[in-house]
Amino acid sequence: MNRKVLITTILFLIIIPGMTTAFTYNSKEFKHIIGQLDMQGHADHELSTCSVKKIYYDEVVEMLNGGKTEPEIIQSYVDEYGQAALRTPGGGTSGWIAWGMPAAGVGIGSVIVGVWLRKLTVRKSESKLERKAAWNSEVEKEIAAKTFDEERRKLF
Repeated sequence: MNRKVLITTILFLIIIPGMTTAFTYNSKEFKHIIGQLDMQGHADHELSTCSVKKIYYDEVVEMLNGGKTEPEIIQSYVDEYGQAALRTPGGGTSGWIAWGMPAAGVGIGSVIVGVWLRKLTVRKSESKLERKAAWNSEVEKEIAAKTFDEERRKLF
C-alpha cells in the first residue's frame, strides 16, 4: 500500500509541472519564435512603445499556451502574411526565389560591369595602337617633318 502511494506521488510530481507549464515572454520557445517573425516591420521596435509588437507577443504566448507547436505558429503567420511575415525567407519555392533574387542581381550586375570594363580597356588599347601606328620611330617622324617643310617652302 505504501509503495503504491509513493509511486503515485512521484508520478504526480513528475507530470503536474509539465501540465501546468505556461509560456511567457521569457520562455525559450517564445524567444525562438519571436526571433523568426518580422512583425510587419516592427520587429526592431521597442516593446514598451510599439503596440503592434505587443499584439504579436500576446498572440504567440496565447498560441503556445493553447498547445500549438513552433512550426504551426510560424506557418499560421506565413499563411496570413506570406514570406514577408518572416525575417529571413523560409524554405519552399518562394523562399528559394527570395534567396536567389539578390544573388541573381549581383551576378547580372557583375557581368554588366565586366562587359563595360572590357569595352573600356579595348578602346584604350585601340587608341594606343593608332598612336603608335602613326610614327614607328623618331627618324620617320623627322623625315616626314622635313618633307612637309620642304613642300611648304616650295608652295609659299
